[in-house]
Amino acid sequence: MKRPRRLRLPRPRLPRPNLRRPKLRRPRLRRAAGDGDGKSAKSRNRAAGGRKRLGDLWFRVSTRFRALGYGVREKAQQGGRLARRAGAFIVGLWTNRSREGKLRVGAVALVLVLYAVVKFAPIEGIPCEISAAHECAPPNETVDLVPADALLYAHLTLDEDSTQFDRAADALDELSDLRTILAAELPGAIPAPSGAAIDPESDLLPWAERDLALALLPGGQGAANPVLIAGVEDREAADAFVAKVAPAGAQPTEEKQGDATLDVYAGDFATAYIGEKLALGDEPAVRAAIDADSGEAPSIADGDEAAVRDELPDARAAEVYLSRQGVQQLLAGRGGAAGQLETFVDYGATSGIAAAAVAREDGIEVELASELDPKLTEQSPSFFSQLPDFEPGLADEAGGRAIGYVGVGELGPTLNELLGDAGKGATGLPASLQSLAARLEAEVGVNPLRDLLPVLGGEAALVAEPTDGVPFASLIVDDVDEDEAAEALAALQRPLLASLRGGGRGQVPSFTESDVDGVTVRSIQLSPTVNLSYALFDGRLVISTDPAGIEQVRADADSLGDSEPFERVDDHLPDEVSALVFLNLDELFGQVTRTDLVEDPFFANLSVLFDNASALGLAVNGEGDRVSTDLFLALD
Repeated sequence: MKRPRRLRLPRPRLPRPNLRRPKLRRPRLRRAAGDGDGKSAKSRNRAAGGRKRLGDLWFRVSTRFRALGYGVREKAQQGGRLARRAGAFIVGLWTNRSREGKLRVGAVALVLVLYAVVKFAPIEGIPCEISAAHECAPPNETVDLVPADALLYAHLTLDEDSTQFDRAADALDELSDLRTILAAELPGAIPAPSGAAIDPESDLLPWAERDLALALLPGGQGAANPVLIAGVEDREAADAFVAKVAPAGAQPTEEKQGDATLDVYAGDFATAYIGEKLALGDEPAVRAAIDADSGEAPSIADGDEAAVRDELPDARAAEVYLSRQGVQQLLAGRGGAAGQLETFVDYGATSGIAAAAVAREDGIEVELASELDPKLTEQSPSFFSQLPDFEPGLADEAGGRAIGYVGVGELGPTLNELLGDAGKGATGLPASLQSLAARLEAEVGVNPLRDLLPVLGGEAALVAEPTDGVPFASLIVDDVDEDEAAEALAALQRPLLASLRGGGRGQVPSFTESDVDGVTVRSIQLSPTVNLSYALFDGRLVISTDPAGIEQVRADADSLGDSEPFERVDDHLPDEVSALVFLNLDELFGQVTRTDLVEDPFFANLSVLFDNASALGLAVNGEGDRVSTDLFLALD
């Protein structure tokens, strides 16, 4: 079927109008004066070019940083993908294993964990040969030769394979003057009837090995019989030493005692080789050493007489032990250092004392223990046995550069108890305090022992702070009843002023008040260098020879407790103590240098002796039937 044909009509054509295109003029903008010259046009071109260059530079820099960021992100994504694949691989190593395989892997892992714990954790009972956390004690082969009734026993390790020997040698190198003093004192303790001068470093140490010991045994009429015991490495050199110290020109008589052979000289001098050790000294002492070694007589290693030695650390470079008889015979009633030691030992009540020197990586530690007889302690309590234990905390109130710090617990009650125990028959400082309290009570009705001390119930610290001139001291007492303390101190102002008037001074000072960091401080100028001040705040009493001491306690500044010297010392001292003493030796010697004390022979010798030491700490614990003292000397 054909489709119908479409009709096509022609498109009409209309005539185009002949219109003119309008011509618009470009508006002209006014220019500022001077913009029309050529020089200004060049300036504009240069500015435009500069802006374009800055834009190009910014574009390049920003583009580089964006590219760098894209690169880092890409690498991070690659690392993340690699870590995920590695994690999946590791997980697969476990999940794809059989049950038996998993048990074997778990057992191996458990063994490795146990090994790490045993090797590196400080667990008691693990032998030092296995555990790296425990130091092996140097062997002591001389203690079995010392009878149980010995007055004194001193031992020094010479075992060059021990850690203690190496550390002690390094420490003595740092303290060369102390080493010289010890070397000069040692010859006087060696039995030498020949009278020959002995140099330990050339005559004794070259042939001695492992151990060097000296014992004093009781003799007749209060005498002490010495015996020197040393391990022998070079028998020929040891014989030469014997020939040097033995009576000159005398030939020994050889005698047998058990398995040992004695060479007995005139004048009751004898020598004997006991195994690999040489014993020489008074004949009775040498024979007693042979009996102790053979078991014919008890030694201090066996009996309970020297049980205080068990309180010392196993790993030690040197030790000293004295029995009660040894203390009474060798120390009691003597002055000097022996008299100072009595405070930490209590000669009247002790049943024996022992001390050990332990060489640490950063210094030397000395531990002293005194075993007290309970019956004797009841009759005459020791000073430290009456001090309560406490955890020192006031070091945070002292300045970071404090020269010294002395801390005790429960200051007021403890002093009252000590003075009460002293009674009416007290002498020395207790008697002076009791007399002062009685006089003040009679004159002004104020008794500081009765009215002030009971309100000072907490920890107390005496602190010395350095200055460019005279250092100032501060007493800080915690846990104070502020109202009662303020009343007692105000009452004491009048008798203090009265005592100053009685001193014949032309102008008597008076108490003044000032504000230090929001706290009222009461002060009186007693001398050009002492401005006695006190303040009560935050349950504390602070008494200082300068208002700066109170400001130091109030300030939120670096404290002694956070200082590096104090922390080094405190790490080696017990947490609970009856008394704590700290000395910053660097600050002490610096203060000495800034004052006239530098010419004092005592401080001059002290600064030389401890030239390479930075700090010293001492802690005493006196509770129970034992007084324990720990001293640590930090070395640079």
